[in-house]
Amino acid sequence: MQDATHGASVIDLNVPMLRRAYSIAGLRRAAGGFEIDVIFRVVGTATRWMETLRPGDALSLLGPLGNAFPISDSKPLAWLVAGGVGLPPMLWLADALAAAGKKVVAFCGAQHKNLLALTIDSGAKPDPSAITAALWATEFAASGTPVIISTDDGSLGFRGYVPAAMTAHFAAATPDPSSLVLYTCGPEPMMHAVADFCTQRNIEGYLCMERNMACGTGMCQSCVVPLHDSADPEGWSYKLCCTDGPIFSAPAILWQTPVRR
Repeated sequence: MQDATHGASVIDLNVPMLRRAYSIAGLRRAAGGFEIDVIFRVVGTATRWMETLRPGDALSLLGPLGNAFPISDSKPLAWLVAGGVGLPPMLWLADALAAAGKKVVAFCGAQHKNLLALTIDSGAKPDPSAITAALWATEFAASGTPVIISTDDGSLGFRGYVPAAMTAHFAAATPDPSSLVLYTCGPEPMMHAVADFCTQRNIEGYLCMERNMACGTGMCQSCVVPLHDSADPEGWSYKLCCTDGPIFSAPAILWQTPVRR
């Protein structure tokens, strides 16, 4: 912007300078184009600015970026594990998996029930002890996907972290690991726990990693993720979240970056 008094350029610190990466929660055809759904939590400058937007406001978007969750032709079961604002891609994925004929269960966690970005049936009272999947959430019910809800403080559903709810349900339901695929998006410690769960039981799993993406095209190299790489002399290499990802196989992730020798 220009300073009208002196003609000098000044920066408005209340306007986000770099693009932010968001998952698409839904896509629909609309008159003259498409509509997309984006779910976000107001925590900083960019999301506070987004909160002020109104119908008719113009935005600059770049996307879609990167790859997508693969859907297995041979495995009939799919579990979706979402934490916090990692929920959006799970909604769209649930639709795609249901359309592919998969039996889907969604595990959705948040710190408190008020931070759960779902519309819960007003009569629903998820039993924290039963780990029961049911059509509690309107957004998942549209695809016929039952949900297990967890909150860190026990304000709704299972009391504890969502990987613990998933582990308890696995013990109760005893699915065949070879028939199951896990998909997850959310806080990195949560996804680390899900990746370990997959590795320990030889379950196919995919993680939607999150990084700051300054350009979204691979030019800035700011969104690197360390991965196991048998072709590299040291056994690992960096990949880019924006172009190589953001979806990576669970066993591929290196949770602590090694030091190059």
